[in-house]
Amino acid sequence: MIRKSILALLIIVILSGCASTKFNSRTVVIPDTEAEAAPELAHSNGDFEVNKIYRMFEEEQNEIRILGWTDNEQVVGMRKTMDLSQTLQRFDYKNQTMQKVMSFSQNAEASMVSPDGLYIAVYVWDDKRSRTMKLYSLNDGKAITTIDDSQSPLSAATMIWSNNSRYLSFFIWDDQNEEKLVVYDVTTKKLKKIDIPNEGEKSWLRYAKVSDNGETVLIVKQMVDGQSIFFGKLNDNSVVSLYNHLLNRDGTADFLNNDQILFVSENNLLFAYDRRNKATTILGEQVGNFRLTRDRKYIAYSKDSQNTYIAKLQGNNLLNEQEVFKGIDPGQMEWSPSGNKLYLNGWKSFDAQIKSKLAVQYSMHYIIEFK
Repeated sequence: MIRKSILALLIIVILSGCASTKFNSRTVVIPDTEAEAAPELAHSNGDFEVNKIYRMFEEEQNEIRILGWTDNEQVVGMRKTMDLSQTLQRFDYKNQTMQKVMSFSQNAEASMVSPDGLYIAVYVWDDKRSRTMKLYSLNDGKAITTIDDSQSPLSAATMIWSNNSRYLSFFIWDDQNEEKLVVYDVTTKKLKKIDIPNEGEKSWLRYAKVSDNGETVLIVKQMVDGQSIFFGKLNDNSVVSLYNHLLNRDGTADFLNNDQILFVSENNLLFAYDRRNKATTILGEQVGNFRLTRDRKYIAYSKDSQNTYIAKLQGNNLLNEQEVFKGIDPGQMEWSPSGNKLYLNGWKSFDAQIKSKLAVQYSMHYIIEFK
């Protein structure tokens, strides 16, 4: 009799209730040897040793978009039902429960959760061309304040928080059909509209992110033949260009601190740029997208469109690179506040022997716990 080690699986399926709903989840315990692991799992030793991997929403029929972590145990997301209405749900991935926080119509677009886990911004419109954006508390689901009720439509449905949760940035169309950058200060409750430099190229603004000190901004643009990053200094109601570079298809960029930015170039090189000395440094190769921990000390990133790695950021170097997950192309990665858990959302094709010429892609949700 051939001796085999068995991969421990825990599958819990519970019917939905009224106050909170159960969803299907699977806990995967990493085996002792890599040869025994399922194809999509990786086992690493070092700063981030994988402890457990939870797969979420395996039998969920409704569209779910995870918006971020509220604490170290729960994520929140928007769940779109068959009638196209939307509910903001709080997901406890260990206990396989989800609880409704608030409801919205189909004509609503939510921001990601603020990095401190306290707020989301929601933009709502209706058939009468009424438009408004409000800030909501995730503690009680109540609207705190109206961010913008100027009736100006969003030019891009992406609202981005600064890393310290103070600034929220988005784009609108003004009365002259020109795109404006809007920055809302949560502390002062003030809104500022900023002119965007027109550099002559045919492009569409995707998203903007303001530095923690409110002095600079990252703007990602979609062009006909790719994407680019615009790094600028905020000067009253305008932006002064500091640096430009082409990006890869994922278009990921972020602040390392108030003076340094991190991005992936058009040829998948991970770059750091420092505005103080105008120095550009290559930190890695074959990178897809990335996500930094809240303290900016560690980075999760994809490579080769199918594997997820973690490394320590020290100076202009990536140290102790570790493969922690393989087999999917992560389109979204979200660190928990403590930095010891990572949410992944990505796609994996059917095995080559059973898939058709048109590969069918399934979005899969995972949470990785580290020891």
